[in-house]
Amino acid sequence: MAQNRADLAEVAKAAANAALGRALVQAARLDEAGGSHGDKVRRVRLIVADGAGEHLGGEELLDAGLAISEALCEAGEPLRVIVEYAEPRELDERGAD
Repeated sequence: MAQNRADLAEVAKAAANAALGRALVQAARLDEAGGSHGDKVRRVRLIVADGAGEHLGGEELLDAGLAISEALCEAGEPLRVIVEYAEPRELDERGAD
């Protein structure tokens, strides 16, 4: 059974932190977006601690993305998942929430 967006955001946050082996993800925000083939996808934006991006390698990020996708699927999310990472200061600079 699919959960609400807030519950799925917590699932994504927990899965990412578990995959990264440390609590770098402060929050997760989920939105629906259009995929490259016109299909709907679930965009997951992970808000990581300021400076954390400098310490994350590509393999760690891929592992976290896979863990998020699997966890959301188990939680009932039917859409394909796209993961983005941002630091709070980046969001402030862009004026995004």
